Amino acid sequence: MRCTRVLLVLAILVVGLAYFLYTPFPDDAVETLYQMSISLLTATVMAMCDFQEYIGYSSFTKCVLNPLNLRTTTTYTTEELSDSSVQVSEELFDGVKVRLFVPRDTSMKDPLPAVIFFHGGGWIIGSVAQYDSFTRMISRTTPIMVVSVEYRLAPEYTFPIPFQDCLTATKYFMKNAKMYGVDANRIALSGDSAGGNMAMAVGIKLTQERQPPRLLGLIYPALQIADFKTPSYKTYTSSPFLLQTDRMIQFYLRYIFGNDSYLDQFLENQHITAEMRNGVTSKVSVELLPEKYHKLQTRPEDLKPADKSLAEKVGKFFTNVYLCPLMLDDEMLSQLPKTYLLTCEYDPLRDDGLMLAKRWKNLGFPVKHVHWEGVQHGFMPLVKMNRSREAVADFISYLRAEL
Repeated sequence: MRCTRVLLVLAILVVGLAYFLYTPFPDDAVETLYQMSISLLTATVMAMCDFQEYIGYSSFTKCVLNPLNLRTTTTYTTEELSDSSVQVSEELFDGVKVRLFVPRDTSMKDPLPAVIFFHGGGWIIGSVAQYDSFTRMISRTTPIMVVSVEYRLAPEYTFPIPFQDCLTATKYFMKNAKMYGVDANRIALSGDSAGGNMAMAVGIKLTQERQPPRLLGLIYPALQIADFKTPSYKTYTSSPFLLQTDRMIQFYLRYIFGNDSYLDQFLENQHITAEMRNGVTSKVSVELLPEKYHKLQTRPEDLKPADKSLAEKVGKFFTNVYLCPLMLDDEMLSQLPKTYLLTCEYDPLRDDGLMLAKRWKNLGFPVKHVHWEGVQHGFMPLVKMNRSREAVADFISYLRAEL
């Protein structure tokens, strides 16, 4: 045990030294020191957890939830969770654990609007507790009821189980909205990163079933696995950025297969054939991006031959709209609820969001697309940053106006 802890400390020191010596942020970054500190902290935790999993000390998922293996309290009373502005409780929605945030603002009359929020974390990490301050703030400042969903995580629970948890909790709440003092016609679905993927996927399913939510709030969502050679995936491959290409692909692989055995093939786009890729070019294409990114497009001769055996396994996943919402056809895309879509500059997922925004705009769809320069993936909940507070304020203004 003592040896393990020493090795973990050494890993922390090595990661920290590498960050501060070799990984400067771009010159046009905002609040660089704060962004760097967040990246350092995240990279340190990730390195610790990779190492703990490698030596068999803990799984990556368990480690990220509790990196130092400390004893934690998992059950809280409403009084312990609540504060002077928001009453907070935990419930089960048809078997799915959720955390409810209800504003105490007595000037608000029932029924309230509501946001169902799905946290980020690559489908394998994250929790309602880790997002508590963010969801609490949305409820307090809007004010609206927020339902934060504790869906089950991969790799123990692979696709579609986490998606189904989100869908189950959403349907339960929409059906019982009146019981919670909520207007069923004023419910939004929102989430960031993997949670943004969930929000759009659940929104698609409910729209197909003719019971759509009022609106979607997608914060730098993960949207496709057809192309990992987009300009943003090619650019953000290493530190100092909080999310990097190989890590994002690992998240996808653990969500889909429960392991990341195919990481090298996915990094080289060998997981789908040329025929498969050509079949989705109207949905995933560098041509949908702003002109400044075209110069980074991968030339055909750069592509390695497809792994046909792997492509057969991937075939049923890469066009599944509940896993890859960007694969939705234009007709169905135009039928989704009005949407707030946020993207940011230093993010492997940036181009996914830009492609979605362009497709929606070409359709004349009511999307509000907000792109934030100078910040990285994961910046939204970091409310100590001025840019984060600006982004949250803009999102809240949208919710107030549209809900």
